[in-house]
Amino acid sequence: MDYKKTLLHSPVHVDGVYTVHYFEYTKDFAHSGELHDFWELVYTDKQSVIVTAGAQELVLPTGHLYLHKPNEFHNIRCDGVKAANSVILSFDCACPELMNIAGMSIACTAEERNLLSQIIKEAQQAFSTPLGLSYIRSMRKAEDSAFGCEQLVRLYLEQLLILLIRGNRRTEPLPKTENSALLAQVCDYLEKNVECALRFQDIRRHFNVSASVLKKTFRDQMGCGVMEYFTRLKVDAAKKMIRESDLNFSEIAARLSFNTSQYFTTVFHRITGMTPTEYTRSVRSK
Repeated sequence: MDYKKTLLHSPVHVDGVYTVHYFEYTKDFAHSGELHDFWELVYTDKQSVIVTAGAQELVLPTGHLYLHKPNEFHNIRCDGVKAANSVILSFDCACPELMNIAGMSIACTAEERNLLSQIIKEAQQAFSTPLGLSYIRSMRKAEDSAFGCEQLVRLYLEQLLILLIRGNRRTEPLPKTENSALLAQVCDYLEKNVECALRFQDIRRHFNVSASVLKKTFRDQMGCGVMEYFTRLKVDAAKKMIRESDLNFSEIAARLSFNTSQYFTTVFHRITGMTPTEYTRSVRSK
């Protein structure tokens, strides 16, 4: 029996990336601006940023994405009050459909945010160039990278672009995943109480939900446990305090309800790969 191969159509093909960044800006950060003949995607992960695109300037809220088309002058800055984090990806792609999503503020879905996270995760293995390094012209490939990580960067980015293009055509509201309301409420509660010494049982009792449901909701939709997520929020808050305030490390540790400043340093290093002192030097150098 003869088999005939079916060729698969690939309307979105990323030829390569120029930069993959995860930036943690100080509150006064301001980029001087540039233009280039390839695409650039900006996603705000923490706090809002101010984006210039051609002749317009807009505030890009947390969780939103903006796609700069080739040869468009653009820059990014913070508001001078709050520090912010962003993902910036620049790449080549000949898909004409991208023009339909360029030039607009797009609220990302949970699936799209997860893809951005996966891109950053794989890029950290694929490249030896630090992803928080500004003004670089090329990414150095890591000599001991994990198998297939470069390909996954491309595949995740292509999948993200496909979802964004599909979303532009979508006429019906996105279906809500099971327990999505609970997840949103818990995340909001943890962010508002990031300075408190909450325990898992405190959170479970507050929402009157079983331990198994709470654990499964976070594992399925966030990819981590509740307390791990809460710890990451505390570290993010600590980094924000380092960038915005004059508090010393002991004061930050106490503010965020860490038992000791030494434990704070241990947790900070586990999450970020740097001590608080090293992190302070890195943001000041930028």
